[in-house]
Amino acid sequence: MSRYLYDLCVFLRRRIYLISWISLILYIFYKSFTFYLNGRQFYYLRRMLGLGLCVSRGTATVLNLCCALVLFPLCKKLNQLLYRMMSKICPGLFIFWLERTKSFHMTVAITLVFFAVVHSVSHFVNLWNFSRSYDEERQEINMASYRNQSPLLLLISVPGVTGTSMLIIVLSMGLTSTTYVRRRVYNVFWYTHQLYLLFMVLLMIHPLSGILKEQVFDEDVIVSNETNISANISSQYSPKFAPINSVTWQWMALPLSCFFIDLMWRIFSRNLARVRILNVTHMSGRTISLTLSSPHEQFSCRKGQYVLMQCLEVSLLEWHPFTAVEIPTQTQRVFVIWIKIKGDWTECLEKLLNEKGTNLTILIDGPFSSPMEGISSSRIAICVAAGVGITPFVSALRDILQNPRSRLPNRIHLIWIVRHESELTWIAKLANDTMLQLRNANRPDRLHLELYVTNSNEIDTKKEESDINSAIVHIVVNENGNLSHVIDRTDNGEETSLLTPHLKRNGCAFSDKSTVNKLHDTRRCDIAKKYPLIGCRVKSGRPHWDRVFGYWIHLYPKEHLNLYCCGPKKLVKILRSKCKYYSSRSSKTRFTFIHESFS
Repeated sequence: MSRYLYDLCVFLRRRIYLISWISLILYIFYKSFTFYLNGRQFYYLRRMLGLGLCVSRGTATVLNLCCALVLFPLCKKLNQLLYRMMSKICPGLFIFWLERTKSFHMTVAITLVFFAVVHSVSHFVNLWNFSRSYDEERQEINMASYRNQSPLLLLISVPGVTGTSMLIIVLSMGLTSTTYVRRRVYNVFWYTHQLYLLFMVLLMIHPLSGILKEQVFDEDVIVSNETNISANISSQYSPKFAPINSVTWQWMALPLSCFFIDLMWRIFSRNLARVRILNVTHMSGRTISLTLSSPHEQFSCRKGQYVLMQCLEVSLLEWHPFTAVEIPTQTQRVFVIWIKIKGDWTECLEKLLNEKGTNLTILIDGPFSSPMEGISSSRIAICVAAGVGITPFVSALRDILQNPRSRLPNRIHLIWIVRHESELTWIAKLANDTMLQLRNANRPDRLHLELYVTNSNEIDTKKEESDINSAIVHIVVNENGNLSHVIDRTDNGEETSLLTPHLKRNGCAFSDKSTVNKLHDTRRCDIAKKYPLIGCRVKSGRPHWDRVFGYWIHLYPKEHLNLYCCGPKKLVKILRSKCKYYSSRSSKTRFTFIHESFS
């Protein structure tokens, strides 16, 4: 029994924010529902529409809250300003907000779609009841012109047209936001989300028609309960009705003001942020490195921040986020971004760069705050990247190279997983120079680097068979980080290479057992020969995460560690679950998972 209670406590602790959000939504819906269910001013309207009135008004209150909150994660400039103000007071709380902005936006959006559907269905029922329950005595409370008027004719009105249009927009935005659609036709997702401005305009117009009316009481009329309302009123005076006051503007005043201030701020700054492409470098793995001029003298970017880039020759609407790999300095007013060619926008950009070179119109918006900024203020930073996800951590390596004796971060554990070994050349020179600089500064333990190459299919079978008896090299590095000498074969006849064998050891796990006895091509030693300190840190396969986390727990007992991750969703899901598992399992070490997710 105690075990079940413990598991329940762990589950509640993990889902505390989602549970809090659902509780808030249910409470708001219940309060509004009961208000219209028991309010005496809604007696005649409720008698005509039934529970459809209560459901529609309850969902309307929830929709007002969702429409207000869904805008705050989109206020990038204001978030940036707020971060600069709060970074010295409570940086951890705001970094947590930055890391959760995307998930918060998605949670509010899902709630918005669900209650929008319920709200629309309840209003369709109300249209039917307006037609069927036409009130002959109190004409002004009716929406229909006569009894049994077609509900479709009632739908052709200002609230009907605006409500239907908003429902179509919300459903299109929700359906195109699914993973299946977004990964296959991203442009559809992008352009449907540009309808949010039209949605906000319709949202302000929708409740202004005054279709729903409430009874207005004179001050000298007091009615004790609903059972005698009809008799008292019919015998004494004729009831008076007035449209229900719209409160949507009260919910949306502050969020819309913040959003449009942020939008106008960004639009005017974009007009000043035209940059020049200074250099284009095609890196391995179909990745492009762009060296861009600084937009203006006031442009300042911190380590880990990202910018939005637009190429007018590709699209007039699309802005794409890229982390600044190299940030501008006082002496060098340029910055560098890496672009992985994946998708139609990047493919079109690559084609234009090959055709026109640097003669493209590039606009920059930003920079914007990112959870990865916390690396520079962490005492111990654990960084895990996959592929082009290494970009947020490159600027941290450059900072260590330039300031090897700086206080923070005191130590960085960097794990980088790539598919092809050639991708290691992206940071090979930088990492090699950094480790050599740390050795000279007597701080060799400040950077702990692990590199993993996952592709095991690069070996040509015929080449293997012909090279079985050929010389296999082994790299030897001296204490200064220089290449000492190369051993052709070990004394016991075991073959060695740059990559570790395909065995389940050294923190690596392999699912393909047929590759255990495969030998690697000697050409893979080129990186190790050129960058000796990098070659000895390359492993084949993927990290064995249980062993890796066990090593961190053993190394940092009773510590609270931040794990910064940037990579595919599968890796993010694994590391997030590992952090939760080992934080709850271990009474000594706690892990906080921080994911790079562009808001």
